Amino acid sequence: MSTSVSGDAVPGAPASAAAQAPSPGPARNSRLKTRLRTWRLWIILALVLCVVVLLRVLGDSGDDDAALSPENPAPSGAQAAASILKEQGVDIRRADSLEEAMGLLQDNGSQSTLLLYDPNSFLGQDQLAELDGLARRQVLVEPTFAQLSELAPGIRSAGVLPGTDTALDADCDVADAAAAESIDAGGYAFRGPAVCFAPPESDGTLGSYAADDDGGVVVLGNSRLLANDALANRGNAALVLRTLGSTDTLVWYLPTIADIPAGAGPEDPRALLPGWVDPLLVWLLVVAVLAMLWRGRRLGPLAVEPMPVVVRSAETAEGRARLYQDGRASDRAAATFRAAALSRLAVRLRLGPGCSTEMVVRAAAESTGRPVHEVDRLLNGAPPVTEAALVKWSQELQALEEEVTAS
Repeated sequence: MSTSVSGDAVPGAPASAAAQAPSPGPARNSRLKTRLRTWRLWIILALVLCVVVLLRVLGDSGDDDAALSPENPAPSGAQAAASILKEQGVDIRRADSLEEAMGLLQDNGSQSTLLLYDPNSFLGQDQLAELDGLARRQVLVEPTFAQLSELAPGIRSAGVLPGTDTALDADCDVADAAAAESIDAGGYAFRGPAVCFAPPESDGTLGSYAADDDGGVVVLGNSRLLANDALANRGNAALVLRTLGSTDTLVWYLPTIADIPAGAGPEDPRALLPGWVDPLLVWLLVVAVLAMLWRGRRLGPLAVEPMPVVVRSAETAEGRARLYQDGRASDRAAATFRAAALSRLAVRLRLGPGCSTEMVVRAAAESTGRPVHEVDRLLNGAPPVTEAALVKWSQELQALEEEVTAS
């Protein structure tokens, strides 16, 4: 005979285990909310970082944005000049590293021009020396003192030219500069064997354009002449195109931070100090140690005292009294006096340990013959509030104890 269990609950039967167990949903949600509140700051920072990275990735078009780059169409780029040179048949080779630039120059031999623009001085003296003499013409844009020393020793820096709206006239016999007639002012001035585009009111020995005797090294003092937004001004394009397009191949080299040699990192600051600094520091350290030994506090010998130490009760009482006095605790001192007086009177009057204050007052009044209210005032009245009243009150307690002892 089989027994079937119906789905209806039997009246009076205990509920099932599943029905008795609490639902895990509310507890899980509570823990999740607690964790979210705990980590909400880090979650917000992570979301902000993700948004910044996403905007950076989406906003990066991949175009070259380096100044005077031949592939940069921005106002500070030089794509316009590079495009015109390519249309004129010049083979432009962009070098992204020193090794690549040297390889391109060596492959093309004497039919190449080197354009070097390194305003941050990423190349060192040795690297500049390796570039010297590899190209038929070297065009240096706003060169530094180190670049002039290695690549153009006959040309020197002569200061800054203010960037104004006025034009600088060629006023020289150099064919490239004479074809341009005039260029924009600004940048730097240089002195050399051939100087063009001198600023107004100058002696004509300096200018924005300088070259050596054979034109193998040319210095352009204004990088804005090559930029897209200034190439069409005055004779900027004529000067730039004739200077850069004199050979079949143009190696366009813009050094980057990757060109810095691995061993050219910052030096140890201690290496910049003179040699006498280290001995002086050692001597100062020795003097400091001697001064500490001389003026330092010296502890005396240890005091040997037998244990345990016995302290007289009068000393502890005097010390406690001084503490009460310094703290102006008259009420606490009065409470201590009253408790001690009641304890001694209870012992002398042979009262039990559980006696009350009223029992001590009545027994002391009967023993001394004093009125009950007078004894009650001393033992159960308001404590004194001033030091003078406290002294007088303690003397009266002592007199009461002496009368009880004498009786």
